[in-house]
Amino acid sequence: MSSILGVTVGESAVRVVRPVDRTTPTAGFQFQVVETGKDDPARLAAGTLGVLFQTGVAGDPIERVGLVYRDHTQAERLRAELATEHIDRYVLVSEPEAAVTYLQATGELGSNTAVFYDLGDAGLTVTVVDLVSREVLADRTDSIGGRIFDNVIRDHQLDTNGVWRPDDPATDDELSAQCREAKEKLSQSETVAVPGAAGVVLMSRETFDPLIAQCVESSAQFVHQVISRAGRNPEAVVLLGGGAHIPLVQEVLRSWLGLPLVVPHEPELVLAKGGAMAAAKPATSQPVSALTRIVPGRPSSTSAETEQIPVVAAAAPAPTAAASGPESGDAKKPWWSSLAGRGPSVSGKQISGAGIAGTALAVVAVIGVALSTGFTSSSTDETSPTQSYTPTTTNAPRQNPAPAVAPTQVTTTTTTVEPEPAPTTYSPRPVPPAPEPPPAPAPTIPGLGVPVPTLPPLPTIELPPLPQIRLP
Repeated sequence: MSSILGVTVGESAVRVVRPVDRTTPTAGFQFQVVETGKDDPARLAAGTLGVLFQTGVAGDPIERVGLVYRDHTQAERLRAELATEHIDRYVLVSEPEAAVTYLQATGELGSNTAVFYDLGDAGLTVTVVDLVSREVLADRTDSIGGRIFDNVIRDHQLDTNGVWRPDDPATDDELSAQCREAKEKLSQSETVAVPGAAGVVLMSRETFDPLIAQCVESSAQFVHQVISRAGRNPEAVVLLGGGAHIPLVQEVLRSWLGLPLVVPHEPELVLAKGGAMAAAKPATSQPVSALTRIVPGRPSSTSAETEQIPVVAAAAPAPTAAASGPESGDAKKPWWSSLAGRGPSVSGKQISGAGIAGTALAVVAVIGVALSTGFTSSSTDETSPTQSYTPTTTNAPRQNPAPAVAPTQVTTTTTTVEPEPAPTTYSPRPVPPAPEPPPAPAPTIPGLGVPVPTLPPLPTIELPPLPQIRLP
């Protein structure tokens, strides 16, 4: 049996998703995250796929890959790198197509218009999709992103918390990783402490939220602008990307936009799952999401079992069918609903080292250590596919919405009010005069502490009056 993969290429990581069983909706996923570090993302993605095509996944050869791209510039870059690796069994899937494919299959989209708020590491992409006419308007800004939030934490730590400024690249990279980990943990905890070579990064959500509030509110204004240009009335805002986990992002969008908020489980993997679904359709069928842009964009499980991708030598050669190109099939019922859990990441250096080795055995030795073969599963009754937030419209942007109160039956009652007591005249109590200050202490001789003796006053000597002499 062959495997289908879905791949997204971000600035910080390449994410690979594989449905365990294309015919069983509750079978779940296997997935792996490859951190880019300082490697070129497109080159790293091609190298990763080259390794997987050579070794297979879980004993199965790879049939086809659904490669998700942001814009035409990235698509051409990916084509060139895949050609270098001699890979042609792939399907290019745009980000809106991947999102619509997965979210419609899981029932998390309405029937008219939706807005995708995709907050990743390097920027924010806002997409308005008309689900009836299949038109799409997408725009992107780099004024908000995960790395900006990481730098905010870093600057705050260096200024206030006694974390010393690294003087070597290794420690500097470790401090950046500490700040990124603190940001991610703040999505689940009120306070975090992340130790490292440069010191302990201490941060609370109460401190973190004001540091990023203006940036997040600017992103809400950006969403308003994109919706206005699209001329559509969206039914909901769907949060995608790792930034969807940040509580302040959800709070601000819910308050400013006045629209229902949908946060799929594992929002950073939604596009990769949609890419895998698109790649699994027969190559001869019609595209699953023939989207037409309203305005060209500027370049710039819940019920599923989740497991790490075990990489082993392929048991049989991979099939040669399926040509490359931006194609996908008609939508069917999904094989899975969502992811549950995250696995350890693989660094780009491990992938590069495996490619240099040049043999399937060396590839397995390098990547197989990083990929856990353990399984984690979740019951379909224990989790729900989405977290939905009821929209609340407020007059001021930063006010918290008031809780909704269910209507109650009005009951008429008679209340007897007792007369108020007569006012009481207040008479202040006399204040006694302040006591006289005590007499000053007697002066002392400096250095001896002996009181200076007080001499009695000199006696007064009265002289007799002078005689008066009268002249004749």
